[in-house]
Amino acid sequence: MALGSPWASAWFVFVAVTSFITTLMWSFVYLLSIREALKLPINWVLSELISTSLETFFYLIAFIVMFTTVTGHYASNVAAAVFGMFNTLAYAASSFLLFKEHKASVAAAS
Repeated sequence: MALGSPWASAWFVFVAVTSFITTLMWSFVYLLSIREALKLPINWVLSELISTSLETFFYLIAFIVMFTTVTGHYASNVAAAVFGMFNTLAYAASSFLLFKEHKASVAAAS
């Protein structure tokens, strides 16, 4: 978040901040066992899969935009784009694992 200057790409900073907040939210859901405490009819794995997939897509767009707008603060913008690429890969791996878990839970319910 600190490397992406808001003047070069406000979109990158927006994606980084919202992904950070969303990841913190999901961490607290699991850390505080909110899933088990609420007893709501929510498919938590599917909800997290959708959230993580959207974050992956938005990070993909954000790091591409950051690579193309490397004007001004060249080094920090390139570094932000590279870290955005790493985040894209991390969120994509998480989305893949959540997809496998969701697919297994649907198959077990059938």
